[in-house]
Amino acid sequence: MDSPVESFEARAARIPVHGIGLSVDVFSPDLLELHQALESAGSLPEYLEIFKSPTRELARVCAALPGVPLAYHAEGLWLIDPAMRFATPWKQAVETIARHTEVIGAGWATHECAGKQIGGYSFGTYLPPLLTDASAKAVAANTAWAQGCLDEWFAQKDKPGAVPLLLLELPPLTYFGFGDLPVSEFFAQIAERTSCGMVLDIGHLWTHWRYRERRRFRSPEAFAAEFLATFPLDRVVQIHLAGLGVHEKDESLNRLPDWIDRHDAPVPGVLFDLLRQVLGHPGLTALKGIALEVDTKAVPVIVEEFGQLKGEQACQRAFSHRVGEGVTPSRFDRAGYQSALHLAGLPAPTKDNQGLAELYGVYARVASGQEVLGSSGIASLAEGVDLEGLHRYATRYLPHELLCWGGDIAELFPAIWKSLEKRGVITTDFMRFWFRQSRPVADPYDFFYLKLERWVEFVGEVAPDLLEQAQSEAGILRALHAELNDEAIVVESPA
Repeated sequence: MDSPVESFEARAARIPVHGIGLSVDVFSPDLLELHQALESAGSLPEYLEIFKSPTRELARVCAALPGVPLAYHAEGLWLIDPAMRFATPWKQAVETIARHTEVIGAGWATHECAGKQIGGYSFGTYLPPLLTDASAKAVAANTAWAQGCLDEWFAQKDKPGAVPLLLLELPPLTYFGFGDLPVSEFFAQIAERTSCGMVLDIGHLWTHWRYRERRRFRSPEAFAAEFLATFPLDRVVQIHLAGLGVHEKDESLNRLPDWIDRHDAPVPGVLFDLLRQVLGHPGLTALKGIALEVDTKAVPVIVEEFGQLKGEQACQRAFSHRVGEGVTPSRFDRAGYQSALHLAGLPAPTKDNQGLAELYGVYARVASGQEVLGSSGIASLAEGVDLEGLHRYATRYLPHELLCWGGDIAELFPAIWKSLEKRGVITTDFMRFWFRQSRPVADPYDFFYLKLERWVEFVGEVAPDLLEQAQSEAGILRALHAELNDEAIVVESPA
């Protein structure tokens, strides 16, 4: 029976070195136009990691860029949720990863070690896990289970050598983080229990220093030194570098910037410093790629920053020997897969993690400002929490996220919005409605659909005379969104 280390090494050995590339969206900016601009600048990426997109678009890109190695950045699989295997449509999410990675021939599938649906509450951007022993065990179990299901999916197609390696990405902190473990130890515990790879995001690393560790470490470099001593660097398959910037509605009054992860923002010099520090560590033995994340960034800025990344001597040295170019893949071993599940301590899908799941519900309510931290069940995990940051998240960042991110409600429903404003209905009313109660997670995650559904319900409650109009307009928007994403849905007529 292979250990998690042996299983990881066998899987990673099948992945060739990818080099220095880009982590990109198909549409924003247009990927083929971006590729042409980089080609004109004489600075083509050695590979592309593509964010989750409609299957037809992934196939189009693959056909348009023959010979370019492609990797995949997944979405919608809530690996941090202790209730994942009995309370979320996780099988559909895994099958989507399988289909998409098959289409583009991806050697790995990256997923944030974070969630957008927690304890029955939905968010538009990621919340990190609770950094505890129990949570690390739950993440490891979910990750091993998801990898095993990918193995089986490709085995059924008689393509065991095409199975992508699931990579967990160090998540960002958006102003705060809870837990009683250092984040490096949290990931070390995951690595002990499962064979997944890791993505070390340099900007995310900075946010852990800024919003959780700066009381103990005077500089991000000092924090990184301790982090690198514990984090499972031998599992790092990819490194991400992306921008940091202030929130659209936030202007920092502090000497230290209130930066958060923003792919459209410039990459500050401190991140290049941290990148060099990471690449200089001898424990980084399984690295296959370094990617600049550029979705939503202006093309001229991408060209400039990617040229800077490629010019970094530390990046060139990281791949100078081109080790790990791949081996002949072994056939899928079903007995070995079952043994790996046993080794990781994975139970069949049950409600054994109910206590931890309930704690995550408390976490979601505290993060959204619906429950007071001091009297909550996660108060004991709040040591070092940036309380000002938590308040900023709940009162400024999250309302903007719900109303504006992924589709501005005021622009999507202008007449209804103006009417509600005249009646004294405000943003906080919609916030309270959104987080008033937890809801079962039944459908694959799509934040745009969630916004439309909740908005119609909200209008029906606060302005019943506008409900029919809201239903009609939401139906049109759903149909347009489905067409763009190549989905088949039934648009119901207004009740």
